[in-house]
Amino acid sequence: MSSENTCDAARKSGKKLALTVLAISIALHAALAAVAGIWIVVKRFSGPRETPPPLVAKAAPTLPPKERKQAMEAAAMAGASAGNLFKDHILSVQAAKVALPETPILPVVVDSYTAPDSISQSFLADATALSGEAGAGAGTGARGGTGGGTGVSFLGVQTNAKRIVLMFDISKTVAGAAARTGMPMQSIREETARLIEGLGVNTRFGLVEFARNYAFFRSELVPSSNNNRAAAIQWLNTYFATEGTLPRGIPNLVSGSPGFLVALEAVFKLQPDSIFVISDANLQRGTGTFSTISMVEVEQTLSRLQAVNPTRAKIFVIGVGVQPETEKALKRVLALAGGGGTYSALRPPNERGAPQPTQLRAF
Repeated sequence: MSSENTCDAARKSGKKLALTVLAISIALHAALAAVAGIWIVVKRFSGPRETPPPLVAKAAPTLPPKERKQAMEAAAMAGASAGNLFKDHILSVQAAKVALPETPILPVVVDSYTAPDSISQSFLADATALSGEAGAGAGTGARGGTGGGTGVSFLGVQTNAKRIVLMFDISKTVAGAAARTGMPMQSIREETARLIEGLGVNTRFGLVEFARNYAFFRSELVPSSNNNRAAAIQWLNTYFATEGTLPRGIPNLVSGSPGFLVALEAVFKLQPDSIFVISDANLQRGTGTFSTISMVEVEQTLSRLQAVNPTRAKIFVIGVGVQPETEKALKRVLALAGGGGTYSALRPPNERGAPQPTQLRAF
């Protein structure tokens, strides 16, 4: 036999041996797996069966109110549901045993400030005055009267007002009648200045002089700031008529003899809640006719203006030299359209005795 045949025979013999060993190994593993499976199945079904433990219901733990509230708040913040926690809780209004400490007093640093050109200096001054007087008008006394800066007392007439207008009839007949009562126009001017000085910071005010023409202190009601009160008093000292005619150069003048009713309509456009009128009730129509306005027309005009005003304005008429029949008519007008206002009159000394600082008779 040649050497090549010998090598081929050896290779074939080695392959058979390897295949035999592999087949025996697979057979052994399969046999072991089958035995293990049979053993597990037999053990599972031949042993005693376990009884599951009984289910026992347990009450959910109850949290104290404080912890329950904290848990609800934490759940809400996390975006989760609060579960079975209660929503209601008890609030106490008694003082707590533990209180926060008092706020310490801190130093105040005031920086200088220069207003830009676009801001009115007078506006800043008014704002400063209002903030500085915020508590000044809250009590009784000259500023504010009955509290809140709304108490007003003028020539013996008292009321509460936040938007007040004073109308002065400065015709010659009124000036003459006022002098005969011992309360000349100069004294009325002084009383008006005292009223303005005593206005509370919550009050807005306006001043009007009228005869056939009329003029406003300002074209709108102004807040009772230091600057505005000072300007109003200066206006009184400069332009308040004491001789029966409007002074030359008075600002905000409406000329052309528009008459009292036109001036009254202009006043109501300011939406006042109180109007004082000092007059002898000899009210001129103006507009070229120069006739006296009847009380019926005054009543009709007042009723119409009151109907469109946000609140019915109280009309207080202080008569100076008013005739008895006209007084009766004025009382009727105020009863029907005066918004709860009153009529009063300055009386001559021979009717009231010795002159008094304010000779007033209220009805």
